[in-house]
Amino acid sequence: MSSSGERRLGTKEIILIAAVIYFGWGLINTDDNLVLMLGTPIMQTLHLTVQQYSYVLSAGFATSFVMSLILGPLGDRLGRRFLLQLTLLGTAVFSMLQYFINGFWSWLLIRMGAEGFTGSEWGAGATYLTETIGKRLRGLALSIMQSGWVFGYGLASVIAYFTLSHWGMSYGWRVAFLFAFLPAVVVLVIRSRLKETDRFEHLREIRDAKRRGDVAKVEELLKKYKVDVEASVRPSYRQLLGPDLRRVAIILAFYNFLTTGVAIVGDAMFPYYLSQVKGFNYLALISMFATLSFIGIVGYLANGLLNDRIGAKWPVALFAALQTLGIFALVILVKFPDYIALWSWYFLYLFTHNGQFAGLIRLNTEAFPTRVRAAGALWSGAFWSLGQSVWPLVFSSLIPVLGFNGAWIWVEIVPELVAIALFAALMRNIPPQRELEEIAI
Repeated sequence: MSSSGERRLGTKEIILIAAVIYFGWGLINTDDNLVLMLGTPIMQTLHLTVQQYSYVLSAGFATSFVMSLILGPLGDRLGRRFLLQLTLLGTAVFSMLQYFINGFWSWLLIRMGAEGFTGSEWGAGATYLTETIGKRLRGLALSIMQSGWVFGYGLASVIAYFTLSHWGMSYGWRVAFLFAFLPAVVVLVIRSRLKETDRFEHLREIRDAKRRGDVAKVEELLKKYKVDVEASVRPSYRQLLGPDLRRVAIILAFYNFLTTGVAIVGDAMFPYYLSQVKGFNYLALISMFATLSFIGIVGYLANGLLNDRIGAKWPVALFAALQTLGIFALVILVKFPDYIALWSWYFLYLFTHNGQFAGLIRLNTEAFPTRVRAAGALWSGAFWSLGQSVWPLVFSSLIPVLGFNGAWIWVEIVPELVAIALFAALMRNIPPQRELEEIAI
């Protein structure tokens, strides 16, 4: 214990927490990436159209939006540990059920269940990590967690290759979803080893003392961490949209929605665009994607180290601007057969495209006080999911009107530049190396 009563974590405990959060996020993303990688054999086996497949994906992200808004307040009432277990277990159960799908509607409904929990884990894990890792390395820790996406992508690739090779295209994808039990293993570790965060336990004690009318106990507890006691007992969204937090909640909702929508369109559309429109060899593109995929880890870590020194706002804006430059170059400047230019600009795009989210998840958590941090993080994450649901539909629907290049410019580049400008002008920069209670109470 410190002199203020704060429980100090040992090195082994910090490593355990970081590992559990990292693998939790990675395994959650294994499910997402399996759906993307196995889309073709699933469509062939179940005789689905590409449009039906896009509906399955969009419905999942839309459900994630709704579920995040529901689960966030639960995390502020029942605890961060509870929320982590629920999101991991929910994803595991519904993802495994995809083994049994037999058509469009069964897959749509089961995918809605799986994605509903998947999207919420992002904010749940980041909330737990933010409240347990010290101020000096908070950005780096969150960037390591964020890099779990690359682990999930790699694991999904291995699972997809193994199951399709051994059981064939028509059955192997079913076996692949049985590996979704892995997040449930993380739940067992959480139940047996991870404690609730010290800050949430403190918040729960303050609420209990407030309800009992025990003023002396409340005053004693406030010597440890500062808390807005009166606000802490209000419903989560009354707090989140109250005068002190409304501005940051709206800015982060808008920015998460737009920048994630832009990012998911790039992920989904560049393979088709670069091969079918630009004329690059598809196998050469797959080789490039596989080779450069792990540069995302470097992007995450670079942003984390940077935001530990200057705060998260400016690294997010810088990386997003460079990502937009990468999109512009890939669309306007890169011409077949210039593979050197292709690799160079895609390297910049992927490095910054991934890296920006290490700073964004930091803002999504530390910008909100402990009393409403889970709701704030999942509120931001809800709009992150909504962007993934809506923006690809907007992009694809405007291709016939604007042309492919026009869609890149007017649906991707211009809106992202507007979002960056508004974010830079309106979002306050949170100085690094601050205790959470120095940022917001």
